[in-house]
Amino acid sequence: MKRIDAIKKIMENVTDEVIIASTGMISRELHHVKDRPRNFYMMGSMGNALGIGLGIAISSEHKVIVISGDGAALMSLGTMVLHKKLDPGNLKHYILDNGCHSTTGGQPTCSDMVDFASLAPNTEVIIVSKEKGDSPRIPFSPKEITERFRNAISADNT
Repeated sequence: MKRIDAIKKIMENVTDEVIIASTGMISRELHHVKDRPRNFYMMGSMGNALGIGLGIAISSEHKVIVISGDGAALMSLGTMVLHKKLDPGNLKHYILDNGCHSTTGGQPTCSDMVDFASLAPNTEVIIVSKEKGDSPRIPFSPKEITERFRNAISADNT
């Protein structure tokens, strides 16, 4: 399955959930598939999407979906263990595993050595192909992304 098709599948039934997308092509493809103010697109902070999602989940009633790549998930294994300890019922984590850092040139990861789904609750791994993807850059600055996201989630806390 292509990464963009996995993102389409994840987003099919999304209504008011908060979405935190990992840096790189995951954010770009999410923007292409279903841009909305409640999407937070990581810009240059690989490995931090789950931490942001976890913070929102434990401090609010929002339903939170985090979409990470395998490389980003490997960078946040400690956060995955914290996710298991805190176990918020309002957080779902999808890991799109292609076995490489496709955005930066296809360098291999060691994701085949980790059972991500066993590390934290509500974690689902979706195996995707290694294509780089061709979605254009997101036409918002990091400040604009943050501001519109903050406004969208602070409008209510449900």
